[in-house]
Amino acid sequence: MWVRRGDWRMPGSPDWTLMRRTERWRGLPAALALIAVITVIDVLTRTDAVVLGFLSLAPLLAAAVEKTRRTALVAAVACLVALVAGLPSGVFGSLDHLLRTSVVFAVGIVSIYVARSRNLREARLSRMTEIAQVAQRAVLRTPPPWLGDAALVARYLSASEAANVGGDLYEAVASPYGVRLIIGDACGKGLQAVQIATTVMGTFRQSAFVRPELSAVAADLDQAVVRDAIGAGQPAQFVTAALVQLTGDTLTVINCGHPAPALRTADGKLEILEPTDRHPPLGLHRDAPDPTELTRPWSPGDRLLLYTDGLVEARNGGGKFLDSTQVTACLDLADRQEVLDRIVAELHRHSGGQITDDAALLLAERQSPDLPTIGR
Repeated sequence: MWVRRGDWRMPGSPDWTLMRRTERWRGLPAALALIAVITVIDVLTRTDAVVLGFLSLAPLLAAAVEKTRRTALVAAVACLVALVAGLPSGVFGSLDHLLRTSVVFAVGIVSIYVARSRNLREARLSRMTEIAQVAQRAVLRTPPPWLGDAALVARYLSASEAANVGGDLYEAVASPYGVRLIIGDACGKGLQAVQIATTVMGTFRQSAFVRPELSAVAADLDQAVVRDAIGAGQPAQFVTAALVQLTGDTLTVINCGHPAPALRTADGKLEILEPTDRHPPLGLHRDAPDPTELTRPWSPGDRLLLYTDGLVEARNGGGKFLDSTQVTACLDLADRQEVLDRIVAELHRHSGGQITDDAALLLAERQSPDLPTIGR
């Protein structure tokens, strides 16, 4: 699902833990209620212990959601009931009664083992999740809410429920030459994509401070991706990226094979910043890269939306892409956080919750330079 940075909804997170505790809280009463129902049925129908074997379902139910000790408690109760239930019907001690009680006992032992194994796996998964979250925050840092007179908000969506680390990236820095932003998507999946994304973001953080020209930053990123591919022994790897520089009243964009950013001006006009000459992705240049810069006015109230292809290439059950007008219409909302929340909701609704590719969103809005810093 879509989440705000730092608000993870995955195993090990507070919400996931609360969900597991809720299941466990319900698991013990449900298992004990099942034992009571089976006992009542056995007494009322006088089936001579025929239904006592169904008592083994109770510890199995507990093993699915409960901790080991509570599962053992349910197993002990089920065995005790199975043993005592033979008294009213007069079959206590018979071969049939002992066999059915033995089945309940054996299933109880197996249930305890299953519960213990499941709890150990959950503990390992929780530890791995915590490590993944730390790695995610180290690789993809939360952008500051303000850089200069630009307000920033971001979202990141992982297509995998088991991990938050992917190849999509974004970064924002305040350089001597203005606020500089990048959003990108590294080729490949898994660890390889994470490594490339880490290389690009590390290079961007350094180059954005020392290179006066945004095109020089793009050239540094291109060479970094090429060097990373050579060092990893990869024949070719690339990163689509959009670089942005916000300097005074000017917005500059360099697009390296990435989905074009959307600019909504303060007076409500919308423009998709398609470059006149689309530049190849980072890492695929044969010669020194010379990307074309696209410039536009950058006025108070203007909003710039950067995103990865996980948004624009999301499909529904019929294979149709998400309508771009549903996304850009969200830019008219008053609150910046609500803008991304609504885009997330539109994506989730369109795809039916079946997200197949990582996605990242970065929204920048220029504020009036005379606004006070406190409260930003």
